[in-house]
Amino acid sequence: INEDIKNGTFKPVYLLYGEEAFLKQSYKKKLRAAISGDDTMNYNYFEGKGLDVNELISLADTMPFFSERRLILIEDSGFFKNACPELAEYLPTMPKETYMVFVEQEIDKRGKLYKAVKAQGRIVELGRQDARTLTTWVLGMIKKEGKNITQDALNLFLEKSGDDMENIANELEKLLCYVQDATAIERADV
Repeated sequence: INEDIKNGTFKPVYLLYGEEAFLKQSYKKKLRAAISGDDTMNYNYFEGKGLDVNELISLADTMPFFSERRLILIEDSGFFKNACPELAEYLPTMPKETYMVFVEQEIDKRGKLYKAVKAQGRIVELGRQDARTLTTWVLGMIKKEGKNITQDALNLFLEKSGDDMENIANELEKLLCYVQDATAIERADV
């Protein structure tokens, strides 16, 4: 996804799924900003089960208004768990100006829609990150704030905050507020 955003060459459809909610939301926002920017006229958001597939297809067939692209973002639709053959058949014929981003909790890799997205676009599983990746991520955010952290304090922080990135981000924000103007974060601060 980062390559697509950097190059400005997008797949017609993306599927973001997995248990790491923070990463799903992060990539959803990045894709929205890169594909449609601040354009609200050519951006549509749908959430939840029970969406009308024919309405989505009709909307996808609508040409963008004063723009090169139309973005349809669909979250937690259940389309990838409960078969949605109409959408699977539609994706190969979708206009090149239309882009769809699905953000899902559960998927079935055997389904027609999953296979259609795999053939037409990009599927990204966003699972829990390993300790090394989380350490690098936290250090990057601390450095961005112009602060340092001791190894002992970092280990304690990650031990206490767990491996959920949303929780880590919230706890880090609290920690940074707590240390205020101090440039070094110590174990006692954690």
